[in-house]
Amino acid sequence: MIWAFDGLSVTRGAGLAAYAAAVAACVWRWWRDQLSEKRHGGVFGVLAIVQFVLLLDIAFNLRWKLHEFFMQEAMNHGVYGLRRPPQLLALWMLIGGSALCCVLIVSRFRRRPGAAIAVAGTLLSVALRCAEVLSYHGLDAVLYAQAGRVMLVSILWMALTLLTCLGVWIDGRSSI
Repeated sequence: MIWAFDGLSVTRGAGLAAYAAAVAACVWRWWRDQLSEKRHGGVFGVLAIVQFVLLLDIAFNLRWKLHEFFMQEAMNHGVYGLRRPPQLLALWMLIGGSALCCVLIVSRFRRRPGAAIAVAGTLLSVALRCAEVLSYHGLDAVLYAQAGRVMLVSILWMALTLLTCLGVWIDGRSSI
Protein backbone atom coordinates (compact mmCIF):
# COMPACT_ATOMS: atom_id res chain seq x y z
CA MET A 1 0.00 0.00 0.00
CA ILE A 2 1.33 3.45 -0.91
CA TRP A 3 0.18 6.38 1.14
CA ALA A 4 -0.96 9.60 -0.46
CA PHE A 5 1.38 12.53 -0.76
CA ASP A 6 0.70 14.60 2.38
CA GLY A 7 1.56 18.05 1.03
CA LEU A 8 4.74 19.92 0.27
CA SER A 9 6.40 21.95 3.01
CA VAL A 10 9.65 23.80 2.51
CA THR A 11 11.36 21.12 4.63
CA ARG A 12 9.97 18.30 2.51
CA GLY A 13 10.66 20.14 -0.73
CA ALA A 14 14.29 20.63 0.28
CA GLY A 15 14.58 16.93 1.08
CA LEU A 16 12.96 15.87 -2.19
CA ALA A 17 15.28 18.13 -4.20
CA ALA A 18 18.36 16.95 -2.29
CA TYR A 19 17.62 13.23 -2.67
CA ALA A 20 16.62 13.66 -6.33
CA ALA A 21 20.03 15.25 -6.94
CA ALA A 22 21.76 12.36 -5.14
CA VAL A 23 19.82 9.79 -7.18
CA ALA A 24 20.73 11.61 -10.41
CA ALA A 25 24.42 11.81 -9.44
CA CYS A 26 24.60 8.12 -8.53
CA VAL A 27 22.74 7.01 -11.66
CA TRP A 28 24.99 9.20 -13.81
CA ARG A 29 28.14 7.73 -12.23
CA TRP A 30 26.81 4.17 -12.49
CA TRP A 31 25.93 4.72 -16.17
CA ARG A 32 29.36 6.17 -16.85
CA ASP A 33 30.93 3.11 -15.21
CA GLN A 34 28.85 0.82 -17.44
CA LEU A 35 30.11 2.60 -20.56
CA SER A 36 33.78 2.59 -19.57
CA GLU A 37 36.25 -0.22 -19.78
CA LYS A 38 37.23 0.34 -16.13
CA ARG A 39 34.20 -1.08 -14.38
CA HIS A 40 34.45 -0.51 -10.66
CA GLY A 41 31.58 -2.78 -9.71
CA GLY A 42 28.07 -1.69 -9.03
CA VAL A 43 28.66 0.51 -5.99
CA PHE A 44 27.00 3.51 -7.60
CA GLY A 45 24.09 1.42 -8.86
CA VAL A 46 23.48 0.25 -5.29
CA LEU A 47 23.81 3.82 -4.00
CA ALA A 48 21.30 5.01 -6.62
CA ILE A 49 18.78 2.43 -5.43
CA VAL A 50 19.28 3.35 -1.76
CA GLN A 51 19.03 7.07 -2.53
CA PHE A 52 15.85 6.41 -4.53
CA VAL A 53 14.31 4.56 -1.58
CA LEU A 54 15.23 7.52 0.66
CA LEU A 55 13.57 9.84 -1.87
CA LEU A 56 10.41 7.71 -1.79
CA ASP A 57 10.52 7.82 2.00
CA ILE A 58 10.42 11.60 1.97
CA ALA A 59 7.74 11.70 -0.72
CA PHE A 60 5.40 9.30 1.08
CA ASN A 61 6.47 9.72 4.75
CA LEU A 62 7.24 6.02 4.98
CA ARG A 63 9.43 6.48 8.07
CA TRP A 64 6.46 7.93 9.94
CA LYS A 65 4.20 5.10 8.82
CA LEU A 66 6.81 2.68 10.20
CA HIS A 67 7.06 4.70 13.43
CA GLU A 68 3.25 4.65 13.78
CA PHE A 69 3.23 0.87 13.28
CA PHE A 70 5.79 0.30 16.06
CA MET A 71 4.03 2.79 18.33
CA GLN A 72 0.68 1.07 17.81
CA GLU A 73 2.21 -2.36 18.45
CA ALA A 74 3.79 -1.10 21.68
CA MET A 75 0.45 0.32 22.81
CA ASN A 76 -1.34 -2.93 21.89
CA HIS A 77 1.12 -4.86 24.07
CA GLY A 78 0.95 -2.31 26.92
CA VAL A 79 4.64 -1.40 26.77
CA TYR A 80 4.50 2.04 25.16
CA GLY A 81 5.25 3.76 28.46
CA LEU A 82 8.44 1.72 28.78
CA ARG A 83 9.88 2.85 25.42
CA ARG A 84 12.47 5.44 26.52
CA PRO A 85 15.32 3.13 27.71
CA PRO A 86 15.08 0.79 24.67
CA GLN A 87 14.89 3.82 22.34
CA LEU A 88 18.02 5.30 23.90
CA LEU A 89 19.85 1.97 23.74
CA ALA A 90 18.85 1.52 20.08
CA LEU A 91 19.97 5.07 19.31
CA TRP A 92 23.41 4.47 20.88
CA MET A 93 23.70 1.18 18.99
CA LEU A 94 22.80 3.01 15.78
CA ILE A 95 25.46 5.65 16.43
CA GLY A 96 28.12 3.05 17.27
CA GLY A 97 27.19 0.83 14.34
CA SER A 98 27.23 3.78 11.94
CA ALA A 99 30.65 4.90 13.19
CA LEU A 100 32.04 1.37 12.84
CA CYS A 101 30.58 1.04 9.34
CA CYS A 102 32.14 4.37 8.30
CA VAL A 103 35.55 3.11 9.46
CA LEU A 104 35.03 -0.11 7.48
CA ILE A 105 33.92 1.87 4.41
CA VAL A 106 37.04 4.04 4.52
CA SER A 107 39.17 0.90 4.84
CA ARG A 108 37.36 -0.92 2.02
CA PHE A 109 37.53 2.02 -0.39
CA ARG A 110 40.97 3.32 0.68
CA ARG A 111 42.08 3.60 -2.97
CA ARG A 112 38.84 5.35 -3.97
CA PRO A 113 38.23 8.19 -1.51
CA GLY A 114 35.36 9.55 -3.57
CA ALA A 115 33.51 6.25 -3.42
CA ALA A 116 34.19 6.09 0.33
CA ILE A 117 32.69 9.56 0.80
CA ALA A 118 29.61 8.69 -1.32
CA VAL A 119 29.00 5.40 0.47
CA ALA A 120 29.50 6.98 3.91
CA GLY A 121 27.13 9.83 3.03
CA THR A 122 24.47 7.34 1.98
CA LEU A 123 25.02 5.19 5.06
CA LEU A 124 24.64 8.23 7.31
CA SER A 125 21.44 9.19 5.46
CA VAL A 126 20.02 5.74 6.23
CA ALA A 127 21.17 6.05 9.86
CA LEU A 128 19.44 9.44 10.15
CA ARG A 129 16.22 7.87 8.82
CA CYS A 130 16.53 5.06 11.38
CA ALA A 131 17.00 7.67 14.12
CA GLU A 132 13.84 9.40 12.91
CA VAL A 133 11.91 6.11 13.13
CA LEU A 134 13.22 5.56 16.68
CA SER A 135 11.86 9.01 17.51
CA TYR A 136 13.65 9.55 20.82
CA HIS A 137 12.10 12.72 22.30
CA GLY A 138 15.37 14.57 22.99
CA LEU A 139 16.65 13.95 19.47
CA ASP A 140 13.30 14.84 17.91
CA ALA A 141 13.40 18.20 19.68
CA VAL A 142 16.68 18.96 17.90
CA LEU A 143 15.91 17.43 14.49
CA TYR A 144 12.53 19.12 14.13
CA ALA A 145 13.54 22.54 15.44
CA GLN A 146 13.00 25.34 12.95
CA ALA A 147 16.11 26.77 11.30
CA GLY A 148 14.67 29.62 9.32
CA ARG A 149 11.94 28.28 7.02
CA VAL A 150 13.08 24.66 7.29
CA MET A 151 13.57 22.15 10.06
CA LEU A 152 17.10 21.21 11.05
CA VAL A 153 16.51 17.67 9.75
CA SER A 154 16.24 18.97 6.18
CA ILE A 155 19.59 20.73 6.53
CA LEU A 156 21.05 17.37 7.59
CA TRP A 157 19.37 15.67 4.60
CA MET A 158 20.88 18.26 2.28
CA ALA A 159 24.33 17.99 3.90
CA LEU A 160 24.35 14.18 3.62
CA THR A 161 23.18 14.18 0.01
CA LEU A 162 25.80 16.85 -0.75
CA LEU A 163 28.38 14.52 0.80
CA THR A 164 27.17 11.71 -1.47
CA CYS A 165 27.25 13.95 -4.55
CA LEU A 166 30.71 15.24 -3.62
CA GLY A 167 31.93 11.65 -3.34
CA VAL A 168 30.44 10.81 -6.74
CA TRP A 169 32.18 13.83 -8.26
CA ILE A 170 35.55 13.05 -6.63
CA ASP A 171 35.38 9.41 -7.72
CA GLY A 172 34.44 10.46 -11.25
CA ARG A 173 37.36 12.87 -11.50
CA SER A 174 39.86 10.39 -10.10
CA SER A 175 38.91 7.64 -12.55
CA ILE A 176 39.35 9.74 -15.69
